[in-house]
Amino acid sequence: MSSSKPDPQAAGEGTSSALQRFLDILEYVGNKFPSPFTLFISLAVAVLALSFVFEGASATYIGAGNKQITVKVVNLINVSSFQSFLADMVKNFVSFPPLGLVVVMMMAMGIAESTGLVTALVRRVLLNVPSWGVTAAIMCLGINGNLASDAATVFMPAVAAAVFAGMGKNPLVGMSVAFAGTQAGFSDNFLPAGTDALIAGITATATKILPQTVNSPVHVLINYYFMSSSVIILTIVGTIVAEKVVAPRLDRFMPYMQLDAYTQSHELTPEEKKGLKYAGWTTVIYILLLLAMCIPENGWLRDPKTHELVPKSPLLSGIIPLIFIFFVSVGMAFGIGKGVIKSEADIPKLMANGVSGSVSFIVLAMAASQFIAWFTKSNLATVIAIQGAHFLQAINFTGIPLVIGFMLLSGLADFLLISGSAKWVFFAPIFVPMFGLLGYEPAVVQAAYRVGESITNPISPLNYYIPVMLGIITHYVKSGEKKIGYGTIIAAQLPFAFWFFIAWGGWLVFFMLMNWPLGPGAKIYL
Repeated sequence: MSSSKPDPQAAGEGTSSALQRFLDILEYVGNKFPSPFTLFISLAVAVLALSFVFEGASATYIGAGNKQITVKVVNLINVSSFQSFLADMVKNFVSFPPLGLVVVMMMAMGIAESTGLVTALVRRVLLNVPSWGVTAAIMCLGINGNLASDAATVFMPAVAAAVFAGMGKNPLVGMSVAFAGTQAGFSDNFLPAGTDALIAGITATATKILPQTVNSPVHVLINYYFMSSSVIILTIVGTIVAEKVVAPRLDRFMPYMQLDAYTQSHELTPEEKKGLKYAGWTTVIYILLLLAMCIPENGWLRDPKTHELVPKSPLLSGIIPLIFIFFVSVGMAFGIGKGVIKSEADIPKLMANGVSGSVSFIVLAMAASQFIAWFTKSNLATVIAIQGAHFLQAINFTGIPLVIGFMLLSGLADFLLISGSAKWVFFAPIFVPMFGLLGYEPAVVQAAYRVGESITNPISPLNYYIPVMLGIITHYVKSGEKKIGYGTIIAAQLPFAFWFFIAWGGWLVFFMLMNWPLGPGAKIYL
C-alpha cells in the first residue's frame, strides 16, 4: 500500500533538476551581494569614480521652447565637492523624501499592529466567510496585507493554513494562497499604505532630475485607481489559479498531512469583538467627516482657488496626515475596546513599536540618500537617462513594449536584490527621467515597476520568508516523511507569478490603451 503513495519529492523540488540548478546558482550569486546599506555605499563610491572617468561626457535634449539643452558629467573628486559633502550629508539624509513618509506611516501602523487590530480583522473575515469563498477571501486579504507591512507575510499564511486545516482542506494550499497574495501582490491594495508613501517619495526625488518631469504630480495616490482596481483582478485570477492549478498539485501531499483539530485559539475573544465594534464606528465617523470636508464646493479639503479635488488640493497634499490620523484613530478605538490601551501614555509606546520596525530602513536611508544626491549632482543620472531615451527612440522601442520590458526587468532584479525600495532607489533616477523624455508621466514608470517587482517576490531564492513557509509546512507534515524544500514552495508559486504578470501587466496595458488616469491627477502621458 505504501508504494501507491504519491511522492512529494516528485511533486515539489524534484520536478525539474535543471530548474533547481538554476535556482541554486541564482541563490549563490545573490547571497554574494552585500547588504543594501553596503551596496548603496559602494554605489555612492562608484559614482565618484565614474564622475572622474567620464568628466565632460555630455548629452543633449530638447527643453521648453524647443531649446536644445546640453548636460555634462561633473567630476565630484575635488576639494569643493568634498567640502559640499561634509556640509550636505546630514541635509541629504534629513531631506530624503521617503524618510519622513515611512516614519509617519509606521507610527500609525504601530498602533494598528500592536493592539492586534490587523490580526483580529483578518480572523474575523476568514471565520465568517462560507467555504467556497475562503480561498478568495484569503487571496484578497493577503494582497491588501501590505497595510501591515511585512508582518502580513508572517501571520497571514499561518492563519490561512489553520483555517484550511480546520475545514478539512489542505493547509498547504491555504498557506500558498496567502503567501502569493502577500508577496506577488505586495504593492497592491484598496487603501494607501506605507509602501505607497515610500515608493512615491523616491519617485518625487527622481522627478527633479529633468525639467520634463519636475511639475508632474507625485503623491501617495498617483497609482491609486490602477492599484485599487487591480486588487479585484488579482483576487479573481489568484483564486482560479489556486483552485485549478496549485491545489491539485499540493493535494498530492495530503496522505502525509497531520491535520490538527481546529482550536478555539483562532476564534475572536469578547474583548477583540468589542474592539472591532469600536473601530468600526470610528471608521464610519471618520469617513463622514472626510466627506463633509470634500463634498461641499468650499470644503476644507478642496483647492481654495479652483474648488477642485484633483489634480491639486489639500486632500492630495495632506493625504499622509489624513491616513496617519485614520490609522491612529481606528487603532486607538480598537485598543480601548480590547482593553490594551488603558491610558494616554500607552499610545506613544505603541507608536514607538511601529517606528522600531522601520529602523532598518532609516539606516538604509542614510546610505541611499547620499547615493541619490551624488548621482544627481554628478549629472550621471541625467546623461544616462538622455542617452538611454535616444537609444530607445533609435530602435523604436517605446510605448507598450517598453513598459512590458521594464516590468520584466524589475521582476528579474528580484533574483539579485529582494528589497523593493532599494531597487527603486537605484532604478528611479534613471528610468523616471528616461521615460519622461519619451513622453510618459512618472506614475506610469512607478506602476510598471511595482507590478514587475511584486510578482517575482515569492519565487526569488533570496526571499527570506520562504524558510518561514517551510516552518509552517513542518507543522502539518508528519515527521519522517520525505523532505519538502525551497523547490516545493517555488514550484507552487510559479503559477501565481506567471498569471499575475499576465493579468496585472495586461491591466496596466489596458489603462495605457484607454488613456485612463492611474490616480488622481496622474495621467499616462506628459
